Order: sequence, then structure tokens, then C-alpha cells
Amino acid sequence: MSDQIMGYYIGRRGALLKDFDHTAAFMEDSLANRYGKEFSSTLKEEIRQEYEKLIPEIPFIKGARAKMLNIFLLVTAQELAAYKVMKKMGKPPEETWELCHQALRMRVAKIPRWKRWLLKQFMFSSLVKEIVKKRALKQEKAHFGDFEIEYLIGKGNDFDLGVNYLQCGNLNFVKKHGGEEFAPYVCMSDIALSDALGWGLIRTQTLADGCHSCDFRFKKGEETKISSKTPEVQKTIEKIHKNEG
Repeated sequence: MSDQIMGYYIGRRGALLKDFDHTAAFMEDSLANRYGKEFSSTLKEEIRQEYEKLIPEIPFIKGARAKMLNIFLLVTAQELAAYKVMKKMGKPPEETWELCHQALRMRVAKIPRWKRWLLKQFMFSSLVKEIVKKRALKQEKAHFGDFEIEYLIGKGNDFDLGVNYLQCGNLNFVKKHGGEEFAPYVCMSDIALSDALGWGLIRTQTLADGCHSCDFRFKKGEETKISSKTPEVQKTIEKIHKNEG
């Protein structure tokens, strides 16, 4: 697609690796407690190397409207790197995802409360609702790189606003780089994001689960309710919910 640039991050490799190191630092104690210092040190270094190899392959989508999609693609690349290394070390995808989920929880927790509050207010503002409503009435489908999105407006009882992802750049990226079995887990990044940013996200299906779309529904004040139609992923979601209490 003309709005998608490949190789954009090559000149930004240093900044991305610094960001990776920042996230990895959050996990240092947890990894050491789980695997021991020697194994966890090797694990972090190999994931970093794998991520560095992926950096030139991460798509960048032009335009202000694609800012969040670009952030999601960067997070996905880090998670994919973790999966590839953990698989090589004989670890199952669900174990990889538990670590990714924990890392993302810690990462978003570092976003200042005032910033998270502002993002939540903007998400459910009359301005955003009006924009979504206009696009929904026009039955407009937006294309951003490998993403195709359609918009919906709720009546308030079921949801406030929503989108269906008809194509997903994250899924395409993961499949392209050998992580197809891990793809349904990557979709669960939205649990930590919704909880931290107050999205009130309700989602019952994803493209990675083999469904025709990802059904994102947002309702202000609601708890995150995300499930997966892939049994192993759903079990992992339930396990994480139980452990987090």
C-alpha cells in the first residue's frame, strides 16, 4: 500500500532497542525468579537480537490517524521476537504469552495517571463519537497499510462505539515471520491496554481465531471482556485472570 513504508525503522534502530531494554528491565526480577539469572539473561539477550533482526521488516504507516497502529506493530514485533526465542528453547506459546502480558502490564502502568485519564476522556469524547458516527453512516471502510477497518456506533446500552477489523497488519506481520500459532495470543495484548486506558473493550472474536473480523466494542465505564475462540488461548486468559485475582 502506498501509505506503508518498509525499512522506516532502520535509522531508528537505536531508539527502538533502547525502548526494548527499558521494557526488559521491568521484567528482570520476574524472569530471574522464574528461570534463574543465567537462563533469564540469555533469554533477554536472544530476544533482543531477534527483535533487532525484525526491525527492518516492521511496517510504518504514514499519517496521524495511524499513530496507534504503528505503536501496536512495534509491540507485536517485540512479542513475536519473544515467541521465536522461547520456541527455540522448547517453551510453549502460552508460557511466552504470560511473560508478554506481564511485561505489557508493567509497561502501561508506567504511563502517568493523568495521561491515561486524558486518553480515556478523548476516546469517549463527543468529537470521537461524532467522527465514528459519520464514518459508520457512510459505511466507510478505512485502509491503513495492511489494516482495513469499518466503523460502528452504538446506542449506549450495548456499546458506545466500535470497529471491525476486516484485515489486520499485526496478523499479517506475525504470519509472515513464522508466528502463526502465536497470532491469537498477540491479539490478547488488548487486555492490558484496555484495562490501563479505560477502553471498556468487549471482544469475542478475532481474525487470528479464524473469524471473518475482529469485533472491537468500546463502552465507557465497563470492565474489559475479551475472549478467544482458540481453546488454548482462552485457557491462558482464564489462568491469567485467576492469578491476577
